[in-house]
Amino acid sequence: MAKIFYLNEIVKFAIERELESQEFYHKLAALADTQKARDLFNMLEQEEKKHELFYEHMLAAVPLEQTPGVEEDNEYLEYMQELIRSERTIEPLTTEEMRNMKVAIDYAIARERDSILFYNGLKNLLATEERSKIEPIILEEGKHIAKLTKLRHVL
Repeated sequence: MAKIFYLNEIVKFAIERELESQEFYHKLAALADTQKARDLFNMLEQEEKKHELFYEHMLAAVPLEQTPGVEEDNEYLEYMQELIRSERTIEPLTTEEMRNMKVAIDYAIARERDSILFYNGLKNLLATEERSKIEPIILEEGKHIAKLTKLRHVL
């Protein structure tokens, strides 16, 4: 049987992404050319810190190993494993690219959207009773898209 993802693996990955996002928003705040953008990026950095704590609490409540009650689907599993590999190798923006707020915000929106797609896909690899536990992750990331989109429209 192929490797199945466990909820604790998904939550650990979420924590990694939150740490990366904190660093990203911190850099954007330092480079922002308007107070409104600086304020939003600082707020997003703080929210990512809250998300990290949320996910750490979630991780503490999740058994280290579980026996997922999902049927094996090799093609879907390979797709999700490739998503994890590609998520870990996406090149961050350079400092020069971050100076262009439109490019930086588009990148941030794409990261948040990719996170939502990723977590929705991984839900299908969890035992049925565990799937609802991933929903808070998806909802939190969706809030960031709304805030970033609003800022993008005023630039």
